[in-house]
Amino acid sequence: MRARAAVLSLSYGFLLGSLWSAQTLQKASAVCTCKNLTICEQFCNATEEIHDFICFGWRIQQDMVDYKCVWNLKPYRTYNLYTKQRLCKQRELENQSLISKSFTLLKINMTAYAIAASEDQKRCTIAKFTGIPLQMIHCDPPNENNVRFKRRQGYLSVTAEWRDKSVKQYYVKYREQNSTLWKEVQCNNSKDCIVGNLTSYMSYEMHIQCVVTTECPQCPLSEVIHIPQEFVDAPTIKEINETPFNPGQRIVIVKWQYKHSEAVENYNVTIWKASGELAEVSSYILKTQTMSLILCYSAYMISINAFNRAGSSPPAYEVIKAKMNQSALDETFNVSVKSNSNFRLSWNKMLSQEYACYSVEWWRSGEKISYESFFVKKAYHDVRTKNVTFQPYKRYHFFLHARPDKDTCNLKNINDSEKTYGTASVYLLEGTPLTAPGNVSVSNVTQSSFVLNWSPVAEEDLRGFPQGYIIYYGDALGNIKNITVGPHTNSYKLINLRSRNEHHVQLSAFTAAGEGKRSALTYVKTNPDAVAIGGMLAGVVVGIIALLLSVHFCCRLLHRSKNLLWPSIPNPCNSNAVQKIEGGPELELFEPLYRQNLEETEEHVSVVEFKKYACCSSKLTVISQDCTKANLTPGTVAEDTRTQQSPKLLTTTNSVSAEAILTDSNKNDSAPVPPIDTSDSSEDSTVNTTVDASNTRAVDCVSTTVAKPAVVFVSDYTTMELFQQISKAGVQDPSSQIGDSDTAPSNSGQDYIRQALSFEENL
Repeated sequence: MRARAAVLSLSYGFLLGSLWSAQTLQKASAVCTCKNLTICEQFCNATEEIHDFICFGWRIQQDMVDYKCVWNLKPYRTYNLYTKQRLCKQRELENQSLISKSFTLLKINMTAYAIAASEDQKRCTIAKFTGIPLQMIHCDPPNENNVRFKRRQGYLSVTAEWRDKSVKQYYVKYREQNSTLWKEVQCNNSKDCIVGNLTSYMSYEMHIQCVVTTECPQCPLSEVIHIPQEFVDAPTIKEINETPFNPGQRIVIVKWQYKHSEAVENYNVTIWKASGELAEVSSYILKTQTMSLILCYSAYMISINAFNRAGSSPPAYEVIKAKMNQSALDETFNVSVKSNSNFRLSWNKMLSQEYACYSVEWWRSGEKISYESFFVKKAYHDVRTKNVTFQPYKRYHFFLHARPDKDTCNLKNINDSEKTYGTASVYLLEGTPLTAPGNVSVSNVTQSSFVLNWSPVAEEDLRGFPQGYIIYYGDALGNIKNITVGPHTNSYKLINLRSRNEHHVQLSAFTAAGEGKRSALTYVKTNPDAVAIGGMLAGVVVGIIALLLSVHFCCRLLHRSKNLLWPSIPNPCNSNAVQKIEGGPELELFEPLYRQNLEETEEHVSVVEFKKYACCSSKLTVISQDCTKANLTPGTVAEDTRTQQSPKLLTTTNSVSAEAILTDSNKNDSAPVPPIDTSDSSEDSTVNTTVDASNTRAVDCVSTTVAKPAVVFVSDYTTMELFQQISKAGVQDPSSQIGDSDTAPSNSGQDYIRQALSFEENL
């Protein structure tokens, strides 16, 4: 029984202890104080985020340090922070978070406890930090707003503003964007640092960290600072357009572009007057690449540059020229120069009722613009110059601007702050032009006119306001005239001039002071009249026609003269004499004449030439005899009947035949021809035998020589005489024709053929 009671009492005690422990843990989680920190440390779960709990200090002054504890933990219901040195103290938190308010510590070791409890007070988490206060001091890097940097020509200039003055040096760690390799540069002071060897078009990332010292035992890294690329090129101003606005004002639209626009944060546009008058607002920060301004007629300067945190680009400059158009301005504005340092302005009285603040600008071409602003309620104002003196023979330009602000007459804003009321140009003293109009030329020359062109005299050579131009022109006869034209004329047409005449022209400009220098002589010759040109053309045409007609008539006259003096050679084939020869033998004898027209090739000529010489050389003697007898036969027959009509013919025939034979025999170096037997006793037999033999030899010779081309023709007159001989012989001896009809015609034709062929060969 006692043992059982002891077991029961032990079990009861264990149960009571468990209940007491649970209640104690619940109370500890609900309320943790400096008295029960040990119990809370035992029963609260130690979180994995204990390493995120840190306490550090920073210098407020040289000998004053504030501390703070920070715990990055998931949200809980309640938070408590305790520090324990000699005494345990609970620290206040900022807005129920795990960031404490600043507190002070002794220089001895310190332990901090951070406790977080759940909403139902059943769970708790505790973190603990231990450290020495002097070694917990952080020299925090400056935030991004306190770090300035500039890039220029491959260098990075960094300026850091440290809150802790104990920092003597610091590091700059940098790398190219999207790179993993960090580079480090140690700066020699706590403010300025130079980093070199950077690529201009590359962007970089940078950290700043102090150098660890006894005063700065903890040197955390700064956040990543982005460094954009460097701008090396200036923007490009594409165009400046002007459109009219109100009288005395214009809208100026400026457009530009930049090739690295993706890295540009803003554009800085600065505009100021060319006179140097400053405005309270003259710079504008824009993100776009266009800008519109409402300006007066003055000349302006404009500059545009792109910039980012790394710096700005070189500026692009452009001039907005002054607008000298007076058409829309009040023409009552007048300027009179009193002396070389004083002038008076006057304008309409109605303007003074609306405006009281004015600005006047004046300048000479090529000089800086001067200005003066003034307040006046009158319609005139005298200005005394300070640094500018007016010179004679020089033109000065004036602008009068009216400003709506009446409190002060200074320029408030460049944009839409004034308008131009009037413009004028004056001389202190006018003179005559120093030079003549230039580029004098002539165009559109006709029979009685031409156009004269020139360029005006330069402003610095005019020495006064141009009143016009004088044109002097004359001709070779000494007639000289002049014409005056207006000052705005640069070309003039001279008319009513003499045609085909040379004219000379001179030109000069004149002012109120007189005429200036004349230009050099320009010579021009007018075109001839259209009638004269037409007459010349008509004369040329008539001459050509006359020449053609004369050539035609001369050709006909020469043709007729040739027919009369040198008649054409008749064709023996068409001769009536040949047609009188009848009979078959006669036709056979004429066959060689026809074959001469057919055999004309070079091959036949060569072969026939060879045969001809062979034949004629071997039988030259016999041929000569036979030909002689054949030629004499008709004469012999004719003697019996009529002895008085044929000697001349026979003599001629014999002589021609003999000369041909002798010539041919001499050429071939043949033997002399033997004498011809002319005895009466054997006349009849000799004649018959000779005729037959001659016939045979002649045919043999002709067969080899007739094939030669007819390169030499027998004379018309010789041939006709032979035919006349034949015909007369037949007519004079009718008895012979009747008695010896079988042989006479044949012998006559054969003799003619032989003689003709022999004569042709000899030639």
